[in-house]
Amino acid sequence: MKAEQKILADAQTLIEAATEQFVASARAAIAKRGVFYVALAGGSTPKGLYQKLATSPYTEQLDWSRVHLFFGDERCVLPTHNDSNFKMASEAMIDHISIPQENVHRMPTEEGVAPDVAIKYSRKMQEVMGEQPFDLVLLGLGPDGHIASLFPDTAALDVTETKTTSLYVDKFDSWRVTMTYPTINAARQVIVFIAGEAKSDIVKDITTGAVEGLPVQRLAPQGEYYWFMDAAAAGQ
Repeated sequence: MKAEQKILADAQTLIEAATEQFVASARAAIAKRGVFYVALAGGSTPKGLYQKLATSPYTEQLDWSRVHLFFGDERCVLPTHNDSNFKMASEAMIDHISIPQENVHRMPTEEGVAPDVAIKYSRKMQEVMGEQPFDLVLLGLGPDGHIASLFPDTAALDVTETKTTSLYVDKFDSWRVTMTYPTINAARQVIVFIAGEAKSDIVKDITTGAVEGLPVQRLAPQGEYYWFMDAAAAGQ
């Protein structure tokens, strides 16, 4: 399924549009099903979104007691480590909103090795959500075409029988845990954030068909699918 592209003037306008979309998605889910399940992403653009959500009037526009936060991927570091997506999201948003702590579901990266963390997180998702899909999955896009921690040429790309999986990423010398394609693709809405001139080459390669088989190109969302880009990323 091809993504609907939303091209905004600059990074700040992109963040404002994404914040409006997040709030609208959450309010619609809560009105319809009484709960909003979202998977957060790491990265600078999602961080801007989280910071915006933690300001007025957005904080007051959501019933945070009905929001459940998960994470699309995580580095296997302590939750206090500067490389932790959870730490970033906490400092940007979670610590500043009235969400019950039991609604924040971080990956238990301090509990054992990466494969064990992946299994525990799959169980947590099943326990909280049952068979419900995510209402929204947020993703960044790496310059190599990766989304979440689904990196090129890794076995994680082919895992379909579990909600999450673990992998070792050679170039970053780090263990990761990531949601798998079936989990992401089942979401009611998927948004990929792409900002900055540094992403313009990969955007051009993908949109012109110059390259194929990148992790982002293997996304096949069953629900709504958006690319939120700023003009710098979409420039070519």
